[in-house]
Amino acid sequence: MAKNNSSKAPKTRPQFWEAISVKFIIIFWFTLLMVIVSALVMVFMLTVSRLTMEQDMQRRVLSGVKANSNDLKCENDTIQAKGGFQYYVNGVYCLIYDANCNKVAGEYPEGFYTNAGFEDGILRATECGDKKYYIYDSYITFKNGRHAWIRGVSLTTTTVTVASTVAKVASYVLPGVVVASAIGGYFITRAALKPIDEITKMSDEISEGRDLSRRLNMRNVTKEAYILGQSYDKMLERLERSFDMEKQFTSDASHELRTPTAVIISQCEYAQEHDTTPEEFQDTIGIIKRQARRMNAMVSQLLSFARMEQGTQKVKLEHADISDIVEAVCEEQAELNPEVDFQYAIDPGICSNVDITLMSRLVENLITNACKFGGKHVKVGLYEEDGQIYLFVRDDGIGISPENQKKVWDRFWQAEPSRSDNREGSNGLGLSMVREIAKIHRGEMSLQSAPRQGSTFTLKMPKEE
Repeated sequence: MAKNNSSKAPKTRPQFWEAISVKFIIIFWFTLLMVIVSALVMVFMLTVSRLTMEQDMQRRVLSGVKANSNDLKCENDTIQAKGGFQYYVNGVYCLIYDANCNKVAGEYPEGFYTNAGFEDGILRATECGDKKYYIYDSYITFKNGRHAWIRGVSLTTTTVTVASTVAKVASYVLPGVVVASAIGGYFITRAALKPIDEITKMSDEISEGRDLSRRLNMRNVTKEAYILGQSYDKMLERLERSFDMEKQFTSDASHELRTPTAVIISQCEYAQEHDTTPEEFQDTIGIIKRQARRMNAMVSQLLSFARMEQGTQKVKLEHADISDIVEAVCEEQAELNPEVDFQYAIDPGICSNVDITLMSRLVENLITNACKFGGKHVKVGLYEEDGQIYLFVRDDGIGISPENQKKVWDRFWQAEPSRSDNREGSNGLGLSMVREIAKIHRGEMSLQSAPRQGSTFTLKMPKEE
């Protein structure tokens, strides 16, 4: 017979983004940005340094020529340089020409030659071989009416040298900055993502060991990591509480269902062996019927309880008169419990948005609990105060000890084991359901009780128009 492998999921290779870690993506992106920024910075530095040096060299040519213009004289038609005249200053070569453009004094830079004519006050660039030069001419007029030229020549090699120096320094510094940034980004990213690694590790350990009591308890981490750790710990706490409640629920339900099941089985066996008259069969059937009803009520309550806890219970909130709901339930319970003296303190006209069915069940469970386990007097009250609605049910029974008052809200809890077998069918689910219904209506339940002084159960819920 062929095996059916349709249930097995096909093996697929991980997608690209699933195959690499977030840490690698962050570091790669961070490093790539640093490389781009460093390249832009290098280009910017080279451009700015070149422009700056060219402007500086042009300024030097102009200032050198203008400074020498005051150190030139003409005597007896002879052009002469004074003592302050500088033929080479700040990388600028200065030459003297007469009015006919014949050189009088000064030398050009080595390897420089030009046929450029003279133009007064115009800075020009010219190339000689593979070199670039700046030329600036100034036309001088002496007091005796004679004229002369001063020409300044400067090689742009200085600008190129400075730019290359800047580029060389940047080529050493910027890669180091990129590497340092990548290393720093690695450690920062590792520290930032450490909580995720710890959560992953703990999740695997919990999955293997099924220990939900463990917590991260993160300290000395970033704010985001701390919030993530706290959220994870809260989730584990809720899961642990849910699993514990589920275990307790299963245990309690099994225990509670064992008794009526055993009674039914024993009665059936007894009837088969001993019952011979119709009356005896009727008694046995009556016992079985009571136990079956009890089981049916318990299963129904368990189903409602599970739906409310899981949020699948359909809640239909509508504007209703709570006073009428409480009064109707009280009248019904008074008929069912004629031996109990009921007292009412119900203010009329108290309305809010409630689920009528659930609210009726809440009031019914409270009154039923008071009638079964309280005294002979039960008082029900309803009033409104400061935008809050208060409902209380008070009895004069034996009361509840302080150490057991928190337990009354637990499922299947009963102060006396004998109550599990009472004829009324108590199963310890009524007050638990009351608390769940109160939560659905954004309310809360409280209990005031003392041994031999009775108990008062109070619902406090906000009034909603």
